[in-house]
Amino acid sequence: MRIWKNAVSGLVLLVGSVWASLALALTGTGTEGPHVARSLVAVALVALAVAAWRWRSRRWGVAVMLLGCLSVYGWVRTFQPSNTRDWAPDLVRAPWAEVAGTQVTLHDVRDFRYRSTTDWDPAWYTATYDTDALTGASFIVEPFSGFYGAAHTMVSFGFQDGRHVVFSVEVRREQGETFSALGGLFRRFEITYVVGDERDLVQLRSNFRHDDVYVYPVNASKERITAFFMDMVQRMNGLHTQPEFYDTLSSNCTTNLVHHFEKVATKNVPYDHRTLMPAFSDALAYELGIIDTDAPLEQVRQRYHINARALAAQGRDDFSARIRAPLETAAAPVP
Repeated sequence: MRIWKNAVSGLVLLVGSVWASLALALTGTGTEGPHVARSLVAVALVALAVAAWRWRSRRWGVAVMLLGCLSVYGWVRTFQPSNTRDWAPDLVRAPWAEVAGTQVTLHDVRDFRYRSTTDWDPAWYTATYDTDALTGASFIVEPFSGFYGAAHTMVSFGFQDGRHVVFSVEVRREQGETFSALGGLFRRFEITYVVGDERDLVQLRSNFRHDDVYVYPVNASKERITAFFMDMVQRMNGLHTQPEFYDTLSSNCTTNLVHHFEKVATKNVPYDHRTLMPAFSDALAYELGIIDTDAPLEQVRQRYHINARALAAQGRDDFSARIRAPLETAAAPVP
């Protein structure tokens, strides 16, 4: 029993020291990177906990570590999100909307023209959309090359006049800052809703980053699609006035979409590994009947893999229509 208690106490000290070190090193950091000197406070905390264990008791050691971690957590909570930082050029504007009945006017819709992933012509526009003219939504999945389970997910809404507008939940990076999944656990990044044209947000990923992109039509009624759209607009407006931190586990691109997808799903959307590893989020959507289920999932993936069509449609005004053109091999069996 004593060995078991010592093992549990040792685990508390180990986990607490690792968490405190990461929290102190990463919380609130920007382009300067981790604050190694700050993490030395965690070293002192470990030394104090070990000393308390040795000279007093095991309980004293655990108590010192827990109290120290609680103090670090209180310090972490003093960092507040902001909408006024030196943002990266592609994230310098945060979209917002004016709603009047069925008319939704979106401001700062992104429409960049790319020559490469680092060379572009920036452009934003304002446009009004009528929810009565909604024709459907598409669930977009972009698995990241070389990272098992990692992906970015987006949603695009189509209208009767052929326009499509994409909502993408993203980390709002500062100038010169790069994303870190570990840093995303410690209030390092704000979260933002990027709203853009498919020629920007989809073409960037398929034609310039050369990642696989899947554009799945969402199976839902007009009423549910409208509720889905308005829910995203409301959330976007909320972040425009009240910023929030990105969180790798609880508030990332896919977990936010899960909350919105509850507006279109006929079943409860579970929070499982397919949410934490969004490369498999289409499997979850398939299970819930949100995307086509008339064929095995691999065939459905083949049907809505748009890279070849996107490359052929590069720079075209009818890009959105062309990436949705039927594939001749859509019904072909997967080898």
